[in-house]
Amino acid sequence: MKKIFIISALILAFIVSCEKDDYEAPYGDFSSLLWTTTQGFEESDYVSALNDYVGFRDVSKNALTHSWHIPSGTNLLNGDFDAEQDTIYTDFISSAGPLASSQNHINVIFRQPGVKEIELRNTFRDSVAESVFSDGVWKVNKVFTVTVFDDIKPMFKVMKGTDEILSISEADMPSEANAASWPSITLEAGEQLTYIDLTITGDPDARTWNFNGGSMDTSGGESVNLSYNGLGNYTAGSMTSKRTDNAKPDGEATKLIPLKIEVIPSTQPFVLNTDITESSIEVLSFKVTGEIATLSSEEGNFVVNVINTETGFNQNIPVQSATVNNDDATQIDLVLSEPIFNSDEITVTYTAGNIVSVDSRVLESFGPEMVEMLVEGVLNPETLGYEVPWNTEGNQFTKANTEGYLAVHNADNAAGPVYYFRDESMAFDGNSSMKFETPDTGIPNNARLRAFSFVDLNGVALGDGITEVTYMPTVWVFMEVGNTMTNIQYNLQGGPVLNFDLSTTPRGEWVRVELPLETTTGIDSGRIDLNIRNASQNDAQVQKMWIDKFDFLIIEPRL
Repeated sequence: MKKIFIISALILAFIVSCEKDDYEAPYGDFSSLLWTTTQGFEESDYVSALNDYVGFRDVSKNALTHSWHIPSGTNLLNGDFDAEQDTIYTDFISSAGPLASSQNHINVIFRQPGVKEIELRNTFRDSVAESVFSDGVWKVNKVFTVTVFDDIKPMFKVMKGTDEILSISEADMPSEANAASWPSITLEAGEQLTYIDLTITGDPDARTWNFNGGSMDTSGGESVNLSYNGLGNYTAGSMTSKRTDNAKPDGEATKLIPLKIEVIPSTQPFVLNTDITESSIEVLSFKVTGEIATLSSEEGNFVVNVINTETGFNQNIPVQSATVNNDDATQIDLVLSEPIFNSDEITVTYTAGNIVSVDSRVLESFGPEMVEMLVEGVLNPETLGYEVPWNTEGNQFTKANTEGYLAVHNADNAAGPVYYFRDESMAFDGNSSMKFETPDTGIPNNARLRAFSFVDLNGVALGDGITEVTYMPTVWVFMEVGNTMTNIQYNLQGGPVLNFDLSTTPRGEWVRVELPLETTTGIDSGRIDLNIRNASQNDAQVQKMWIDKFDFLIIEPRL
C-alpha cells in the first residue's frame, strides 16, 4: 500500500526549509500545534492492518520541546524504509515500543491487533490548541488512536443435513501437499452439502466460495447449500474471507476446503423438483432431481393446456422446443409455438419418454402441473418497498425514518406517537418495510403516510394498438398476532382510492393482499397517500403491522 503525506503548501515549504542550516522560522513569535500523517491531517483516529504502518510528522510551529511516544506492540521503521518502493514493512523494523523519539517524522508499524495510542508531547511558550499551562510552559499531549485489525483467519464448517462432516478452525492450514489425508465423502447425484462461514478474527465482512463439481462455481453467501449433480471425483474448493468496508483496512485470506467428494449414481427417482415458471420471454422452465445427459425429440411428450376465462380460450399449445438450459443441466426450458399471456391459466403434463440423467435414470411422468405466470409491477420498488434509509437531514420521525415520505401525524420525537417508521428488522422483500404501530389508545381518526411521487402507468405498452392498461393493486402485509385491524387505504392523486380488506388476513406471516383488476388509460404521476383510519377498527389497544411492496401488477389480456 502506498502511503502519501497530505500537507499544505505552507507546511511543505516549512519541512523542505528545515533541511537548510541557515533556516529561520518565518512565523516570528507565533506558535501552533500542527501534524500530518499518511492517513491525513484532520483526524486523530485511524485504522491499520496488522504489520502495516502509519507515518506521523510533527510540523508544529515554534515548539520548545518535542517527542513522539509509541506503545508496546509497535515498532519504528528504520531509515532504509522507502514508502514508494517497499511493500513488506517487517524487513525494516527497528526499535520496539514502548519508547520515545525526538524525531519529527516517525513511521510506526503495528505488530499487535487492538487499539494503539501514539502520543505527541510538545511544549510551547504561547498557548496553542489543546494545550494546558503547567510549569511555566504550555503543554500538549496529543493522542492519536489507531485501531489495528488482526490478520483474517478463515474458519468454516461443512454439513450434510444435520451432520457435520468437516470443521476447519482458525489454526488449521490445509495444503494440497497433504491432500491424500483429507477426509472424503460419497454423495448420490442430486445430494447437497452446506458450507458455513464462521470467520471472526480480522473482522471480515464478505467472502467468496470457489467450488468444484457443484451446481455453482462461486458464491458470496455466509451459508451456501450446494447440490452435486454430475458424477465424478472432486476436491471441494476454497474460501476467501475479506474486508471490503471502506472504513476498514483492506485485507483477505484464502483457505482450501480440505474435503474430497465422490458423486455416484442416485438411488432416488428422477422427478420434477420445482414449480414450473414463466420467464419474461415466455419460456416455461422447471428443474429435475439431477443433471440431464440426454434430451432429444421430447416435445411431443409434453401437453401444455392454456385456459383464459376472460376470453373463453381453452386449447393445448404445442411445444416448439424442449431443451436443457445452457447454464443449469438440471433445468428444462420449453418454448411454445404460440404466444401466452399472464392472464392465462397454464398447466404442463409430461409422459415419460427419453429424458435421461447423467446417472442413467429416466425422468418420470408428471402433471398436470400449474405454471407460475410472470406478473411484473410498474411502481418503484425502492420507494414503495421503503428501501431508502433516512439521510440524517430533516426530522427522522416526521420523515418516517426514510426519504420521499411525510408521516403527517407522527410526532417529531421518539416520545411519539410514531405511527410510521421504516424498519430493517422486518421485510418481505429487500432490506426493510414500513412499520405501523399505535399507542394503547388505538388508531387515531387518521394516520397518513404521504409519498411525494410514483411511477405512472402511462406508456406501459402490451402490444401494438393497446391503449389501456389492466393492473392488479397489491400490497404485502405482516400483521402481528392480536392485531384487530380490518382495512388500510391507498389514495392516488388523479387515480383511484384503493381500500384493502384485512379482516380475514392471517396474522403472524407475510400475506399479499389483492384488489380486483382495474383498467385505465393511465394515472398521472403525483402524490400517493397511505391512510389508516379508526372507522370500523377503533379498538383501544396497540395495533402493529408491517407494510411492504405496494404495487400495480400489470395483467396482460389475451388478444
